[in-house]
Amino acid sequence: MAKKRRTTKPVSQAQAALLAKLYPAVELTPLIRPRLLLVAPLAHGQLLLGLLYHTRKQAWQWRVRVRSATRPGFSLRARWRQYADAQAVATHKQARLTEFADLATTLGAATLQLEFSPQASDDEILQPLAQLYPFLMD
Repeated sequence: MAKKRRTTKPVSQAQAALLAKLYPAVELTPLIRPRLLLVAPLAHGQLLLGLLYHTRKQAWQWRVRVRSATRPGFSLRARWRQYADAQAVATHKQARLTEFADLATTLGAATLQLEFSPQASDDEILQPLAQLYPFLMD
């Protein structure tokens, strides 16, 4: 039996604008799905860390984005990485969560965390992301 392909429906202009603010930490395509998003709102910007899963490659990627109102922002992507098992993913994920929390504490910011299930639909991902909008600067 063939694997069911995920279809996408068009997103609204507001949803597209939200995804543009979060890109590249969050990407929402049939092949690339967000699994985790960490946000540290800062006085003049924010720090975003996203964990994405590539369904065809069965690989994971970490992406960080720093946005600032006073300086140019930047982003960084790790290479797509395959893990031996679920325990290896959990171990690596916990290490990154700890590092992000330490960095946020150093910067004097709280950490917001959103996790998405592997079967989450676009709407189930976009709805919690829309609640982040007050924390994202224009």
